Amino acid sequence: MEKLVDLHIHTTASDGTLTPRQAVQLARSLGLAAIAITDHDTTAGLAEATDAGAALGVEVVPGLELSAEYRDGGAHILGYFIDPAAPALRGALDRFVQARQARNEQIVAALAADGFDISMDELRTAWPDTVLGRPHIAEFLMRRGYAAAMDEVFDRWLGKGRPYYRPRWRMPLAEAAAVIRASGGLASVAHPLQYGFPPDELEAFLRTAKDAGCGALEAYYSKYSPAQQAALQETAVRLALAVSGGSDFHGARKPEVKMGTGIHGSLRAPYDLLDGLRAAMRS
Repeated sequence: MEKLVDLHIHTTASDGTLTPRQAVQLARSLGLAAIAITDHDTTAGLAEATDAGAALGVEVVPGLELSAEYRDGGAHILGYFIDPAAPALRGALDRFVQARQARNEQIVAALAADGFDISMDELRTAWPDTVLGRPHIAEFLMRRGYAAAMDEVFDRWLGKGRPYYRPRWRMPLAEAAAVIRASGGLASVAHPLQYGFPPDELEAFLRTAKDAGCGALEAYYSKYSPAQQAALQETAVRLALAVSGGSDFHGARKPEVKMGTGIHGSLRAPYDLLDGLRAAMRS
């Protein structure tokens, strides 16, 4: 039987709805050989996930997903095999936490000023051990009865261009890759087709990412068809990049995205990807 992996998983340490231990338990029940915990801008869930993996026989790759800046827009960079205690990483994540806190406070203050029943204290009480973000604010507003679905909250209030959207700080692309490498890890471009680049600009972006220190791209992804995944694998070969792959699982917050299989059941990332990522780290 083919060994499968899922190298893009979020937990309650950021904006997922399963705890790190629950994510590992689900991976085991699905028969996955390995998973990577890649929470947004935090490593807070890695110790719990690693302990659970050791107990349950699931290989857990320590990772994270950094929010980077590319040409005045956002790009996400995955880090694999990182050392969570690396000083360069700790300093960078402190900057992310401070920036997220400032943004959250701006959004919540604006909502409260317009009569919404919300406060930072209530958010922290609801999610005490989490790096808070817009998904938590959206869910809190749903709990208060302001909307029936998260998409509604973003469409009306929190999405870009909406009344309570506030821009966020992102780390320059080269710095994000350097931080991951300084922590002993391998940097990989997350979901390359999600940024909306036409083919020539996509290749320019990936070449820039490689020059900045990224050693891989995420060719297997929950929203990509087999043809798109194959095209990205060809691009990786042409650019001499390793291939990573994962579902971008968030649990109940994105229920259509299934761990290990994605949305259309076409994910099926083979264990060989991990061998390729390890080889890229040694090169």
